[in-house]
Amino acid sequence: MSEENFRVRNEGGMWIRKEPVVNEETKIVHLSNGQRVTKLGDSTNPDWWRVRASVQGTDVEGFSKKTLLAPDSGSGNAGTGSVASLLTKILAAINHLSPSAKSNYLQAIRDGGPQFESHGITTSLRMAHFMAQAMAETGGFKVLRESMFYNVPQMLIIFGVGHHSAKVTASEAPSLAHDEHRLAERVYGAGNPSKAHELGNTEPGDGFRYRGNGVLQMTGRKAHRLAGQANGLDFEGNPDLATLPENALKPALKEWADGNLNHFADQNDIRTITLRINGGLNGFEARKTFFAELLPRLNS
Repeated sequence: MSEENFRVRNEGGMWIRKEPVVNEETKIVHLSNGQRVTKLGDSTNPDWWRVRASVQGTDVEGFSKKTLLAPDSGSGNAGTGSVASLLTKILAAINHLSPSAKSNYLQAIRDGGPQFESHGITTSLRMAHFMAQAMAETGGFKVLRESMFYNVPQMLIIFGVGHHSAKVTASEAPSLAHDEHRLAERVYGAGNPSKAHELGNTEPGDGFRYRGNGVLQMTGRKAHRLAGQANGLDFEGNPDLATLPENALKPALKEWADGNLNHFADQNDIRTITLRINGGLNGFEARKTFFAELLPRLNS
């Protein structure tokens, strides 16, 4: 039989299982409501199908109940069904809110339908939360790599005592002002051993080399290595690969999936999403503002 495309139609999502039996041992991977699934054939149980779905860029095959699936008539790089509509609306919203957004990001979003589908970002609420975080992290999609070019007052607000684990003091700040490499090493590298260990920064210069990068400002050697391994790319060896249009969404979607952030988006819990992405509440008001602007445009 020819393969047919469906989408998960169940608010609680759906499991792909090793066999057409419901128990803990048969679970392989959980798919979110709205995610695209390909029917491969029937099974020994008339209520189940053999299926395939792409999860974080990897094809997963198994069995699922056919009653949890509905036909999906769309196809193509833009994404199917509602996702194509969401992308059209989000691109229009970004153009309105941030007309100077980088072309790298715009192209990644324009071609990102299959990636959003495979990560279950298929509803207005999930897309608005994802994009609000991305726009806050990148200054409205205008920042590819984190700038460490700070004057003294800015530095103390972001990285000073009581604001960041680096605890940059007023006396040392002048020597770090407007020096990206030194400040990055002080904040993310040898000058902040606990943070360097957390980020996996082990070599001199890692603080700057692995400073915030891309859609969700992936930070640290470890994050670059793991995101690269997950996507078959050498982000650790070449961090600039992470902002190419064909790759830009991949680290961000991995971080989103690893944090189970669709779950918190469904609960409209922007605070928890921010904490899991940012590690704190930096720029929280901006994130809420972007979300408040985006959701009505996606629901229009």
